[in-house]
Amino acid sequence: MPRGRTENVRASGRTRKSFGAWVRVELARTVSSPAPAATWDDDAQRRHLRRNYAALLLDGGFYAAGSACVAADTVLPTLLKQLGAPTWLVAMGPTLAMYGFFFMPFFTSHWVDRLTRYRNFVAWLSVPQRLAPMVAGLALIFFADTHRTAVLWIVALSPVMLSVFGGANVTGFWELVAKVIPARRRASNLSWRNIMGTALGFAAGGLIAAVLTRWPGPRGFGVLYLCTSGCMMISLAALCCVRELPNAPGVRRVVPSWREKAKMLPQWLREDARLRHYVIARTFANGVTVVTPFLAIHVLRVLGQPERFLGKLVAAQMAGAIGGNLLGAWLGDRFGGRVLAQIGGAAAIGLSAGALVNSSEVGFLVMFALLGVATFLTQNGAAILQLELFPAERRPTTMALIALTNFPAMLGCAWLAKELRELDRGIWPAATAALVLLFISQWFFHRLPEPRRQR
Repeated sequence: MPRGRTENVRASGRTRKSFGAWVRVELARTVSSPAPAATWDDDAQRRHLRRNYAALLLDGGFYAAGSACVAADTVLPTLLKQLGAPTWLVAMGPTLAMYGFFFMPFFTSHWVDRLTRYRNFVAWLSVPQRLAPMVAGLALIFFADTHRTAVLWIVALSPVMLSVFGGANVTGFWELVAKVIPARRRASNLSWRNIMGTALGFAAGGLIAAVLTRWPGPRGFGVLYLCTSGCMMISLAALCCVRELPNAPGVRRVVPSWREKAKMLPQWLREDARLRHYVIARTFANGVTVVTPFLAIHVLRVLGQPERFLGKLVAAQMAGAIGGNLLGAWLGDRFGGRVLAQIGGAAAIGLSAGALVNSSEVGFLVMFALLGVATFLTQNGAAILQLELFPAERRPTTMALIALTNFPAMLGCAWLAKELRELDRGIWPAATAALVLLFISQWFFHRLPEPRRQR
């Protein structure tokens, strides 16, 4: 190890070689270097607000646009089925890009607790995250005909790796958002990020239809994955434009290890009713993923449409997302996150109810529009509540524990979707189960206090 790195590791108080030591060395200016005289405060937040607001908007917009090119609810399950994936893997398709976000914060939040800056930490871990779709795209283009099984697993692992590295930096990202964007502007920033992403997602819908018409089969899907990687790299460039200064020096907190966090969770859930209700509401909100894995496949079968019809479904989903986010930007800045989560849950209930009775093309397009509304409003509402409900001094650890409880919920919903699919090839068992879970989620979101009203 070069001398400079060795000195940095020793300065951090840990001489043993470990991933944690490597992170602190690579991000030495962020983690272990002495803070310069200038530190972050309300004045710095106001001074850099326009730049940071725009940078985070572009970051989220291009990330969402990239995700839309291989939409997890429509494109990915269809591709997995075409590659010969088993039913259980198709059922997990819409959630493969989420699992890492649930368990990785548990192992990285203690590093985030020690940071005085967050941007570099998030940016370094975002590089391999955004390269994963490129690997899948190249595999689909060059090896799908000769090594189909290997390509299937590369495609399946691509969203998993995206979520693993995304989950490793997600607590740092939300601390960065809380640091550089004031509370009264967070809902609109998150909503406009999504609006930009979904506006670009309209183009993605047309792109999907055009690409799969020109190159039907794995080669066309490979081109879509390369487009995803390109958009995500533009997103990373925008993130690097965020400007922040170190946090003001304060009392050094004792940061719990991941083992200590595991012991904290039952105690916190018993003692904190808000945390308990939030965890239950967020867990059962995953119920919509019981019906979505086979929804696009169900639509193509009922309507007798070819694969290129997926482009219409994605465009409808993006339209719903834009409408939902416009509403969320206005409501969230004024009334907080709870109302957004409840509206998102209501849209998911409408989608699930529609799956029980609808058989028309217009009805299916409306259902996918509701899916767009539900996805973004539930995410934004839950994220805003998470930033405002819990104390800032323990927020990274709380976020990690919340994410950890969501992980088995996601696995459970994927398992339930698979079992119900094998029980009956129709969509009605999954739609009925989703309705039950979503009504439970709505009840517990209703029981949460709205932090804006308590100030």
